[in-house]
Amino acid sequence: MIQELLERQGYLKIESNVPFVKLYVQYEISSARVIQVLDCIEEVRLTVEQYEVFCEKSKEHIRDRGYEDIDFLTLVVTPWISEAKKFALSDDHCWIVNSTTMSVIRYDNEPDDFFGLKELIEAGSFAQTDETEVYYDEERSPAREFTPVNTAMVIINVLVFFVLTFSGSTEDIEFMLRHGAMYVPAVLEDGQYYRFFTCMFLHFGFMHLAGNMVVLMFLGDNVERAVGKIKFILIYILGGLFGSIGSFAFAMFYNPGIVSAGASGAIFALIGALLWLVIRNKGQLEDMTTLKMCVLIAYALYNGITSKNVDMAAHLFGLLGGFLAAIVLYRKGSVDVQG
Repeated sequence: MIQELLERQGYLKIESNVPFVKLYVQYEISSARVIQVLDCIEEVRLTVEQYEVFCEKSKEHIRDRGYEDIDFLTLVVTPWISEAKKFALSDDHCWIVNSTTMSVIRYDNEPDDFFGLKELIEAGSFAQTDETEVYYDEERSPAREFTPVNTAMVIINVLVFFVLTFSGSTEDIEFMLRHGAMYVPAVLEDGQYYRFFTCMFLHFGFMHLAGNMVVLMFLGDNVERAVGKIKFILIYILGGLFGSIGSFAFAMFYNPGIVSAGASGAIFALIGALLWLVIRNKGQLEDMTTLKMCVLIAYALYNGITSKNVDMAAHLFGLLGGFLAAIVLYRKGSVDVQG
């Protein structure tokens, strides 16, 4: 068993008041190496928020013993690999152990080793204990995981575009106005509030559509993998509506006669959300870093400012809306750690 291997390597076992959580610690003069083992063989009973709380509680327990310098790794022991992936996405120091085959899955964002643990695994230490074959899988990566909701959003936008294209011209202002584009007088005088939503799925011409969908395909999947399907939808819709409100407010005061549409408000909402996710995950989420996000946002805003017919209000408000939505939806939860 993994526990036996850790004890043979000199790790001290610390019992937890939660039956499926165990700590193994090696104390140095001023630091501690900590391996948290989550026994999820029967089922994965934790949400990401609960998992994060357990990690913090475990670290606090070691700090309370006077060790501030902590090297921390979590081993999730489970046959439910797809369920356990969410922990690896949330934490950059989490390995998954397949309890059926005793194979260790280390994702791309995880450390290459943990004080020789990798060498022990590859040398067959688990196999010697459990008489099972062990391998170290570096091919499995959450970045390759399919994201159905983000893909569905791309498909919906494309379908709406082609349906409208077959019935008219998406570059015709009057035609787009009749099919739900944002227009201040229609909202104020006729109460057509549905335009705040419908304008998010309309595009003026193929190039407008293509530019937005390329960004959505390459950034939206990162957000969906990190927050899940439901929260992704909420960020997309709420952030997009925030962008529509910003566009409406700006037009009402400066150009009430303008007709606007596009998914860019929702897309910038995802960019804003991704910025918070990167910050929340210690400066890196999959292949995105804080620096990359800042450069991406600066370029996107600069491109909008220097281009014609770009609704910067929708971009800015969408960015802010997505960032705020992510703060609310993606945070540590409060759970009873007494079991």
